[in-house]
Amino acid sequence: MASDLPIEDQPPAQWRRFGSTIDDEAAAALPEPALDNPVSVGLLFCNALEDPAKNRQALEGLTTPESREAWGDFTTAAAALKAIENRGCGSMVNEAAGAPDVCYFKILRGVTESYQVLDDQPVALAAVLTLVCRPERGQWLVHSIGDYLGPEQLPRTA
Repeated sequence: MASDLPIEDQPPAQWRRFGSTIDDEAAAALPEPALDNPVSVGLLFCNALEDPAKNRQALEGLTTPESREAWGDFTTAAAALKAIENRGCGSMVNEAAGAPDVCYFKILRGVTESYQVLDDQPVALAAVLTLVCRPERGQWLVHSIGDYLGPEQLPRTA
């Protein structure tokens, strides 16, 4: 997470737990692919960006209709994601304050092994997926990758 910081500026190791079983625990903690789970949608989207030409239809189905033109053919988003060294993803999303239909999926840099966070710590994010819930479709959709977008900047259903 903070591997690009000098060692003296790294957060203390006590805030996370490493171990041989963490990878198995992390895999078990990940949700089954389901479009009504924003973590699952974030993971599906990031995985689909590995080959945007092959996965274009899936990527279009995972994004808000209002953002589709901005995504283009998804190659720019794929290149941005591939540029993140030792990329990892959070296993939880953060809900936007006062907007339960908007959440943020964290994409981390410098994750060389799985770990469990044991204490509140600031996290250096490489990027964020901003997701919007579409109850009429029963699913979460990705609206953007990059910086956080506030609820007031997003198309939402009332």
